[in-house]
Amino acid sequence: MSDSNRLFVQGNPNPEKFGRSIRFLAGNPPDPSKITAVAAFLGRTSVLIDSDGYECEIIAAATNSTGKIAYVETRVKDTGFHPHGAYQRNFDVTIRIHQVTQPNLHSFAEIESYNPFFGCDVRYFEWLNETAILIYREKHWTFACRFGDVWPPKFVKIEDRWTICNDVLTYVGYKENKIRRLSFPLLEELKPISIQEAETLGQMPFDQKST
Repeated sequence: MSDSNRLFVQGNPNPEKFGRSIRFLAGNPPDPSKITAVAAFLGRTSVLIDSDGYECEIIAAATNSTGKIAYVETRVKDTGFHPHGAYQRNFDVTIRIHQVTQPNLHSFAEIESYNPFFGCDVRYFEWLNETAILIYREKHWTFACRFGDVWPPKFVKIEDRWTICNDVLTYVGYKENKIRRLSFPLLEELKPISIQEAETLGQMPFDQKST
């Protein structure tokens, strides 16, 4: 299947069909080699059409030292014209977190999202011992998600500007003068600190400087 014919590409509506979304993105894009490795472990390709006609793509993946794997997958299908809108197509879209912790133990849950049709940009995805942490940007918000040591996944809404330093996840909103913090990887709330304190501790979120 060529990219030009697909409905979704790398977690977002195909820009050749729907136009390109513009989002502020901290962090880093997924590692393609991890996606390839996890797809091979599962005995499949990273992009496929399933038995129900859904276009499925693994858009991010992570493994730990004990063999546990996790991945994020989009599942999309054009279900025909919308019954209440002339010339509007109806799309069934889900974006799911999957974890495989034993050969016969495969769990999945949908991500927190305003509307999965608008896609998902994964910006961090790692196992830290038995805890998996996913950070992604959907249409309106950035979320941090913890699972592996807990299930169902724990979602915490953060801000677009964030960083991870010294076992702390810090984040700050537009024009905020306090740096909010979560313990990492447990994602438990910590006391906010000032911008000056964050700079001293090396915990400044991306693209923030004091004046």
